[in-house]
Amino acid sequence: MTIKGEVKLLIMDSSKNLLPILVTGASSGIGNHLTKTLAQKGYPVFATARNQDDIVELQKITNVFPIQLDVTDPGQVENAVQLVERTGKGLYGLVNNAGIGELGLLPAWSDDELLKIFNVNVFGVHRMTNAFVEMVIASQGRIVNIGSQGGMISKKYYGPYTMTKHALEAYTFALGQELDPFGVKVAIVQPGGIISAIGEKSMPGMIKHFKAARGSFKEESDLILASFMDPPQEAPSKPEGEESETNRKPSPPAIVTEAVLHALFSDNPKLRYLVGTKWEGDRVINALIEKLLDENDNPMHNYSRSQLIDLLDQHLAARNEKD
Repeated sequence: MTIKGEVKLLIMDSSKNLLPILVTGASSGIGNHLTKTLAQKGYPVFATARNQDDIVELQKITNVFPIQLDVTDPGQVENAVQLVERTGKGLYGLVNNAGIGELGLLPAWSDDELLKIFNVNVFGVHRMTNAFVEMVIASQGRIVNIGSQGGMISKKYYGPYTMTKHALEAYTFALGQELDPFGVKVAIVQPGGIISAIGEKSMPGMIKHFKAARGSFKEESDLILASFMDPPQEAPSKPEGEESETNRKPSPPAIVTEAVLHALFSDNPKLRYLVGTKWEGDRVINALIEKLLDENDNPMHNYSRSQLIDLLDQHLAARNEKD
């Protein structure tokens, strides 16, 4: 972290009533858009980034107080806690956004590589939450985890990444139950394809994983690598029409920011926020129905079609009463 950034933290305007919010991974994409939006609304934002160049850019934004931080480094996390404590304003919200995404055939991932993606996407969230949870409890604030639609679905090549997002779903659910008695609400936002730099940043790692494939998986990996290394001279124009697996239409970060703002400030926040295109949402809902049918299709325990429909109606009625 920089001395300049530390000075700015110490002179935070204490006349405002808005409590600070901490956003990890604020250098680009979702985290950057959220940081700027919160700052424009007048909230003091502790915005974390790993690289010094990103810290310099964040420093230029009014109401933003950058902290150089790698969520895998316990020492840097503890330094961040001390900086936030020294402002004397506490912390209302923690948005765990920092994450990495790399693809590759599962047999090509080493133990260390798998631990690395879990260390950022899962243990990093746990590390940050543990560090700041008492501050959030003191303000009866909110914790928002940025997950993925990959927390509900998975497919080939996405195994390690979606494993981390499935784990984050379980973590968020359990954490929410544990913090609810203290007046703290916990939510997870599940974006689909979002315009961001995560694909570009993860490309070197993806190439490494596909190059590591051996034996029965080498031929398939070589074909994928060829598509990375030898793209067409002229990229074809994006096909018009409905979205599909081969015609993806990423959404702007603003839709994620909108969901996070609701989770942070609504009197009745949701546990889960599924955001993205209609095609992406339909894909998730249909996958969940398939999972339900898989669980129901066994000789030991199952419902008939009519019983399933009755059960769905009961749950919908209970939810409507709660709302």
